[in-house]
Amino acid sequence: MAKKKKNPVGAAAATVQSNTTSQASLNQTADNRQASIPINYTTIADECRIEYVIEKSRFIATAAPCTSEEEVQAFFTRITKEFWDATHNCTAYTLGPRQEQQRSSDNGEPSGTAGKPILEVLKKTGITDTAIVVTRYFGGIKLGAGGLIRAYSHSAAEALHQAPKELHAPRTCITIRIDYSLFGSVERYLQEGKYSYEVKFDESVTVILFAEPEEVSQLETKLTDICNGRLTWDIGDTIMVAIPVKA
Repeated sequence: MAKKKKNPVGAAAATVQSNTTSQASLNQTADNRQASIPINYTTIADECRIEYVIEKSRFIATAAPCTSEEEVQAFFTRITKEFWDATHNCTAYTLGPRQEQQRSSDNGEPSGTAGKPILEVLKKTGITDTAIVVTRYFGGIKLGAGGLIRAYSHSAAEALHQAPKELHAPRTCITIRIDYSLFGSVERYLQEGKYSYEVKFDESVTVILFAEPEEVSQLETKLTDICNGRLTWDIGDTIMVAIPVKA
């Protein structure tokens, strides 16, 4: 009986297909891993208000942190009631780490001269989870389309500039336990590195600190070296934390 010959072309094609499938699987895994890593984003930490007067028109910009559309609408309603007699209360907001949700309103001003400029300021700064109302009391002198765009943009930008800000970023919680004699050296290193940490004093010293996920391994090596290996080291969860942004 004649033996059936193998098809080398078919075998090579199968190998190529298998390799291609494996590579695609690896790429998909990498993409999924990358997508699961939280991203940094900045928001304002507290409500802020500024006033700006040009050509007798009074602009009052109020910015507030908001984390949902319900909070945004409640904020808009509150400010609109406060300035119920204003000529216009123009608004804009962005929500989500990548400003996925965004909307604006001209509230009676010529189209594109109020709400959109406010929104563009938010988009340019990258600040999110934030809503802005710019209230206008008309002073009797028309500013024209260009003048309105500049006035609303300036008002929104100044409110954001003066507002306290927070960086929301992923940080890994690390707990180390050391002898009292080692605390001075460890604290000095953490302060020089501007780490955020808490200290508990008991029979030994417990230091709870937050570090960027990608620097955990290097940090472990450095602190182990500082303590000559005389420490216990526990790595906790990676969570999003709010870090004050210095002006």
